[in-house]
Amino acid sequence: MQRVKTIDGKLPIIIFAPHGFNGNDANTSLIAESIAMQIKANAVINLGWERSDIVDCINDKADCNNVHHCHQDVVKEEILDPLMRYVQKAKSTNNFVYIFNIHGMSDHHRIVVKDKLDLVIGFGEGDPPSLSMDVWRKNYMMSRLIGFGINAYEGKSGGKFSGWAKSNMNQLFRKWYPEPKVQSIQIELTHEIRNTKTRCLLTADYLATVIEDLISTASFSSMTTFKTY
Repeated sequence: MQRVKTIDGKLPIIIFAPHGFNGNDANTSLIAESIAMQIKANAVINLGWERSDIVDCINDKADCNNVHHCHQDVVKEEILDPLMRYVQKAKSTNNFVYIFNIHGMSDHHRIVVKDKLDLVIGFGEGDPPSLSMDVWRKNYMMSRLIGFGINAYEGKSGGKFSGWAKSNMNQLFRKWYPEPKVQSIQIELTHEIRNTKTRCLLTADYLATVIEDLISTASFSSMTTFKTY
């Protein structure tokens, strides 16, 4: 079975689904592929690596969102190498390259916040911050998603969904291969907005529209304070 699906696109965008089908990430592979096909983006989608604390290539086990795992043989060839190739290709003809890391989170978090929650955007808030995307670009995404009626939160500093940890693939081009031309963000989707094929495709439509509009936007100013989780 093919463990990783890659899609060659035309835009300077890489859609990355590191867990694809695993547990809380069920159907993120479908969403990632739908986004990529709609906007002609590049994509690296995990279809067969089972999330694990260890790398065991024979038994298809690895955490493809762990930079350490992605530097090991076989995982590197299937995940990291195509991701790097797409980035280098996009850098050669564009001022900025965008990576959108698509993840899943359980609906338990909707109960914790005692408010409706659909997704959390992680962009490197921490101590110290390691911002993987310019703040105005993140603000643009948040504003557009909220405008669509999506209950979007920011990953709080030090929180589980901030996309700050050095081992997190969202930090690949900040803490491992520093490259200011790369703008990366982590999108955590609750189960509620991807628990059926219809909802997956609707969520993908919203994300595709926001992502496509973002890369053609030169600036954005907002005084809005977004909710954090």
